[in-house]
Amino acid sequence: MKTKLLTAALLSVFIIAPGLFADANAQDRNERKFSISLHGGVVLAQDSFRASPAGGFGVVAETNPVFGGALQYALSPYWSLELMGQYQSFENESGAALEFESTVIEVSLRNIIHLNQLLGTNRISNYIAPYAVLGGGVQIYDYSSNVFSSDDGVSGVAVAGLGLNIYLSRTVDLFAQYDFHMSSNVVNARVNNSSGGSAFTTYGTAIGGLRFNFGASDARHSSWRRAPIDLYQDDYDRLMGLNDRMDELERQVATQSDEIARLESEIDSRAGALEGRADQTESRVSDLERQFAEMQQSIRDREREPETRTEVDEAGLTQNLADGHYVQIYAGLTMSSAQSARRTMVEALEGVVDNPSEMVLITQRRQFYEVRVGVFNRFPDTVDVLRTAQNNFSDAFVVTFPRPAHLSDAYRDLSN
Repeated sequence: MKTKLLTAALLSVFIIAPGLFADANAQDRNERKFSISLHGGVVLAQDSFRASPAGGFGVVAETNPVFGGALQYALSPYWSLELMGQYQSFENESGAALEFESTVIEVSLRNIIHLNQLLGTNRISNYIAPYAVLGGGVQIYDYSSNVFSSDDGVSGVAVAGLGLNIYLSRTVDLFAQYDFHMSSNVVNARVNNSSGGSAFTTYGTAIGGLRFNFGASDARHSSWRRAPIDLYQDDYDRLMGLNDRMDELERQVATQSDEIARLESEIDSRAGALEGRADQTESRVSDLERQFAEMQQSIRDREREPETRTEVDEAGLTQNLADGHYVQIYAGLTMSSAQSARRTMVEALEGVVDNPSEMVLITQRRQFYEVRVGVFNRFPDTVDVLRTAQNNFSDAFVVTFPRPAHLSDAYRDLSN
């Protein structure tokens, strides 16, 4: 009855545990530490020398099945703790004088020593990982026999073994394991005593199964971590020397980076100043180009201008008129009236043209004395002077020399 209750309890634990372990392991995403395993195998309990892998029973026992499961937590890449529960049975071979049958539920706490780190086996292969088992626990058993009365009870058990993990994926490992058990199980002790054996029973179990690891999706179980590499002292010294050299180079790089940043800042500052000066220079060049163009235009205008200087006497009288445009303001019969008109016009043109006294001319044509302002090479240049003249002489107008052919006789007295 006790074994049935314990079996039910263990099954409940192994059904509920994966969800609990998955939730707990969600707190640690760096590596896989929690595992749950399911296994099956056989009990090795033969009538043989007590130190053999099959143990030592006082009578020949059949090879019966064993199955169970375990919860495991990796404390480090070297060491894990495992809580294992398994069902196993013992039964002698048929036809023996002593007939017995025993059912045992074993619960044990085990230390799992991962040999990858100690032996460096994963330097040979990344897919196998041996381990050792050492622990102890309790056995709850019941017993029936044709010789002894039926009985049940609890006994202690010590376990030692070896196993091998085989990598299938980050989540699943296949494992094979042998455990050697030494138990004070009273039932088996009776069987042994009946044959003159020891009060302690030893037997082996050969099991295999699957181990499911929980944790970060991109990590293996911590027991698969590669073993550290051993270095000779000379290699270590060279490695440390390289490390010091790397530190020095990093310091130099940091210093050079700071200097580069300073130079870039200075270059940016100077570039800004140079850009400002370039803008000023460009503006100045543009001004000079404009002035140069104006000067060239002025030179071209001057080159195109004919000699416009007219020889006048002290009274402003001339008989030489250059070709071009004139503003005629007055025509009279006396020299004095012409001179009066000339003086009025010279005063009016102050600030309008340069040297107005040289531009206001008196010419005599037959009996008339005519007063003109000129000469202008372009007709539009006469506009300001004509406007000023009309303020004083309303009948002022523009006249152009040489005169048309039909007027040439009228102006024969004027040379140009």
